[in-house]
Amino acid sequence: MRASIKLTAAAAALALLVTGCGTRPSEPGGNKGGELALATPFADALGLVEAAKQGTRKSKSSKATLDATRGGTRVTGTLLTYYDGAASKVEANLTIGGEAGILRLVDQTLFIKLPAAEKAQLKTDKNWGKIDLNSEDPQAKAMGKAMLKSFEMGDPAKLLELVEKTGRITRSEQTRLDGVPANHYFVEFDAMKQFNLFFGEDVPADQRAKIEKRLEGKDLRIPAELWLNAEQLPLKVTMDMTSFMKSVGGRDTGEAKSTYVYSDWGLPVEVTPPPAAEVGDYAEMVKQGN
Repeated sequence: MRASIKLTAAAAALALLVTGCGTRPSEPGGNKGGELALATPFADALGLVEAAKQGTRKSKSSKATLDATRGGTRVTGTLLTYYDGAASKVEANLTIGGEAGILRLVDQTLFIKLPAAEKAQLKTDKNWGKIDLNSEDPQAKAMGKAMLKSFEMGDPAKLLELVEKTGRITRSEQTRLDGVPANHYFVEFDAMKQFNLFFGEDVPADQRAKIEKRLEGKDLRIPAELWLNAEQLPLKVTMDMTSFMKSVGGRDTGEAKSTYVYSDWGLPVEVTPPPAAEVGDYAEMVKQGN
């Protein structure tokens, strides 16, 4: 698979937990909330969602490290993020299956750094390909819509709304994570409800029928864990889709897990588009390369 295809696929698949929102720390540096006393963990998702919303109405930025495995492919990297709807910005430095790559999201456009082999295959001298998330091109439009939905869910309040709408909190505990007091939540998602929420309206009826038949009679749950500090900011999020992937009989039946560790809440995040002369339309590059 071409490196940039891997990058865009990883972006769409992993953006669910890429970003978060939080209050600005009073002093520069990572703010993990250790100076505040923890509230009692919420037993219901609705209470947790409402509390998280209160903590996400000011500055919205963080640094995250990622370590994920899908089948035989490992994805690692660092993500600098600022989440604010259409003004969201992300700089992702990822290594996917041993191949390094860079993604930038800024001004509703996804920029993909093209390695030398990719440039040769696509017959371009441009260093970057771009995908306009609001493009009218069918291929780019479909990816853009999925990406926008995924980046929207990067807000931890939105993530917790996902728990409310498609899953539940199974248990919780108060603990310490790297010395920081944290409320540790164990949650599980209903995979079919997630599918309906994200893609239900966009899937043609015939394809939807096939998917529903494939999942019929299966209780497909996706376990996840969340560690939140006293300010209701995520410190760590894990998700395990291994059992789900095996149940639906996908091609990748190996381990499918992801871990995000967050830091540097509220610090400025600068993400700029690459120089215009180095950028080309990625959809047109693919057509030309074929």
